[in-house]
Amino acid sequence: MTVKFKNCIILATGENGEFQVLKNCVLCVKDKLIEYIGDEASCPACDEVKDMRGALLMPGLVNAHGHGPMTLLRGVGGGLALQEWLETAIFPIEEKLTPEDVEIGERWAVAEMLAGGTTCVSEMYDFPAYTGRAMTETGIRGNISRVGLSFSDDAEIPAGRFDECVKLVKEWNDPDDRVRAEFCLHSEYLTKESFVRRIAEANRELKKTVNIHVSETKKEHVECKERHNGLTPIQYLNECGILDESTYCAHCVWVEDDDIEIMKEKKATAVYNPSSNCKLASGFAPIDKLRDKGVNTAIGTDGVASNNNLNMFEELHLASLLIKNCERDATKATAEEILKMATINGARAMGRSDTGELKVGKKADIIAVSMDKPHMFPAFSIPDILVYSAQASDVIMTMVDGRILYENGEFKTIDIEKTRADMQSCIVRLYS
Repeated sequence: MTVKFKNCIILATGENGEFQVLKNCVLCVKDKLIEYIGDEASCPACDEVKDMRGALLMPGLVNAHGHGPMTLLRGVGGGLALQEWLETAIFPIEEKLTPEDVEIGERWAVAEMLAGGTTCVSEMYDFPAYTGRAMTETGIRGNISRVGLSFSDDAEIPAGRFDECVKLVKEWNDPDDRVRAEFCLHSEYLTKESFVRRIAEANRELKKTVNIHVSETKKEHVECKERHNGLTPIQYLNECGILDESTYCAHCVWVEDDDIEIMKEKKATAVYNPSSNCKLASGFAPIDKLRDKGVNTAIGTDGVASNNNLNMFEELHLASLLIKNCERDATKATAEEILKMATINGARAMGRSDTGELKVGKKADIIAVSMDKPHMFPAFSIPDILVYSAQASDVIMTMVDGRILYENGEFKTIDIEKTRADMQSCIVRLYS
């Protein structure tokens, strides 16, 4: 199946790796890949032609840190700091969640993400097979993991958790390779050292990506140094071997200069979560310093209990404003740099070199953004208007692997009314 998109602006990637704004060009998709970008006169014949007049095609957004099933906890515990929020508001509800709840919550999250232009997401949550099933059935791309937890060095608590982490990585199979399994440690403070070292050893053999929360709060960061003879979370994880393979670290609010050097050397990614960090008053990650040192930086929403949405366009906007103001420099965090954080940088963090940009031979993970709304005109700079003006509601099409999953308000792979009813049933039981 081939599809030609015409009469639109195209935010493509040039040979130098920089964005190119193309006008009066077409983009062709063949099966799952981008086959052609260029003049219509040289375009190969296509089975279907879609007139995208008044729209812009751009790479799908990559949400590099999420907890999708927390749609069932949207906004719970508002006004609390992280530790109290977790212990008094979040954990008591999460203890009631069934695998079926998690699948329903993830399906609702995917609907929100597809409608807002997210085509790839990193999901860290319990019952990953159920999260993965929702993702494979709805068509979104992403990574799943069994959350690594360990509360004792003497006995395995939770029992069997290490084997579960390894089993998911070894046995998860998506024939389309859209949904992949990876390793995960919740954090330094919720995993004992023996467990961390076992995960590192397993990953030296299996060579998967590793997903972890790092230095989200000052309390977490300081207490890690007290527990581990002055080692910060990054230094401790490095000593344990976790950073030897591809690792992406959510938050990184309190990382130190030596941590940044380690992350650069180990090619670890820092994932910025601006809304969540602001809502929980965790602080401001030194993203500009990380970027200046050559550390890959990406963007994530975190979960909706601490955000309260999965709107990546909102994260782009806030990320740029915060970085500029933290540095007191309006030249920092250009729109182009922020867009890269939310597309190609996130894809690389998740071990995916085949997506995150509109380029011939890459996966056809494409979104269309309406340029007809009053707030989108005039558009003197396409990157700027995407970062500072665009809203999730401006997305009119979302395609993953060459398949349209959302278009003009219609979900192609989700029964939205049934999912809403399922969500309501879960909420009544969880909060009664």
